[in-house]
Amino acid sequence: MGNIGKDNSSITSGDHGQSLLPGASAQNELDPDTRLVRQYYENFHSAHPILVPANEYERRGYPECLQQVVRFIGSHYSLLISSESLRESTAVQLSSNDTRSPSMVKALLLYSIILYARGENTEAQTAFSRAVDGALELRMHRKEFATMYCDGQELEAESLRRTWWELTIMEIYMASSQKKIALRCGSIAHDVGLPCEESIYANSHTVPPAPSFSSFSRRMFLDDDGDTTNSRYSSFSYRIDAAYILARVLVLNSLGETHRDHLQAVENALVSWTNHLPPNKVDIVDTYGVVDEMLFQAHTIIQYAAMLLHLPRSNIRPAVPDAGTVTCPITPARLPPSFTRHVHDIKATEASKQQSNLLSMRPNVQRYSPFIICSLALCGLVQLATSRIHSPECSEHHRNRVVLVLGCLKVLKRNWSIAQHAYQHVREAAAETFAASSGPSRWFQSHGSSNSSATLKNGPASGRFSVEGPELLNVGGNLPAMPPTNTEGPDMFSPGLLSAYIDPTCSDPSFLNNIFDMELT
Repeated sequence: MGNIGKDNSSITSGDHGQSLLPGASAQNELDPDTRLVRQYYENFHSAHPILVPANEYERRGYPECLQQVVRFIGSHYSLLISSESLRESTAVQLSSNDTRSPSMVKALLLYSIILYARGENTEAQTAFSRAVDGALELRMHRKEFATMYCDGQELEAESLRRTWWELTIMEIYMASSQKKIALRCGSIAHDVGLPCEESIYANSHTVPPAPSFSSFSRRMFLDDDGDTTNSRYSSFSYRIDAAYILARVLVLNSLGETHRDHLQAVENALVSWTNHLPPNKVDIVDTYGVVDEMLFQAHTIIQYAAMLLHLPRSNIRPAVPDAGTVTCPITPARLPPSFTRHVHDIKATEASKQQSNLLSMRPNVQRYSPFIICSLALCGLVQLATSRIHSPECSEHHRNRVVLVLGCLKVLKRNWSIAQHAYQHVREAAAETFAASSGPSRWFQSHGSSNSSATLKNGPASGRFSVEGPELLNVGGNLPAMPPTNTEGPDMFSPGLLSAYIDPTCSDPSFLNNIFDMELT
């Protein structure tokens, strides 16, 4: 057993002391350690915001073990300092320190995240297990812990609460790629207060009283968070709730047989999570274009959980290739009676569609959490599997979403090895799936080169565009010349032009809505 005690660091208050971001001196800006800390806060902190805000970092005076981890993480975003140069020294720093303190728990938690991102899964699991051991031994899962260890500093108390909840969420994320489910944080009784909003945490020394998760769970019955413009619960709170739903999916999938009511209960939780969002939590971007990172993660977790719930019970599951690594989650086949499999097909596909929609709203890919990589890979694979069972008319629709996923993974693989494996896996599967197509668009070629009529129609049964009427598009002189058209009014675009440049829709909305009303079995 290690030594248990408070951190060998200081927590000071007041306006004295030097803040690192912003406001570090010009001399400090040249210091490599300062640059690495800046890289950490600019690229990583918003995805896992457990340390004090950037402008409090230097004043906080964290112990060396935690500062070393911060520098190590920051080095992955640096063009000047190699992360490998800090890898061994960070490992030695943590392995030789057996002190059980809140800062050591934070260091091990952050270290496990970065090791996971580097593809060092065994070492990541070891570090994370040590973090959970330390947290439980310190009783960080109890409400009074944050008050006892914060020395009267509200930001420090908030940081300690966030650390416990981040342990809980990361444990669930890690379990999604493991064959054996072990959720220690979620299985022990805990009453830690919920985190506040990120804007309050980053810009204020005063943190409002932390509500309990039990009150959050009862919010729909108490009408204290209903149709009001602003929720009294933070985006971090909705992220926690989403993670618990993901945990329910993982546990359900680990069972050999499940009762239909158990499956329906989890599906109800997924749908209810979205339905009970207050107005200011529906969109991940505000009117100024600022992305709510915690809300973004919450929404992606829900779609990830939906894919994991429905994919194993669908017809498209056999078409999804297993990666055999942590880059692809475990999705064992759990086939229900055949007449409901197509319902799971549609819901798995819809979840992957919503996931890709979220990616298009969050363009700064470099700041994604490494734990989104599994979800990205699954999203792309579901779209590929769906394209194999759908008609060729909507192949381009699925292809575009796969291209979006590959683009995100391509950016992430610059920093994370796990993204490299995911990128390679999805790209190879995509190459095989779309091998029959050539050129810019299979759909474009099949319809754009036709000499038959060209009129766009929205078929009532298929929900897809069909082409009738004379072909109007002229490409490279191979097609008839485009006749003059009236450029005023609603008919300014010719049907041929639309048929070549507008992707067909993938489903009939009325059919999809009817399917969603059906009961799952």
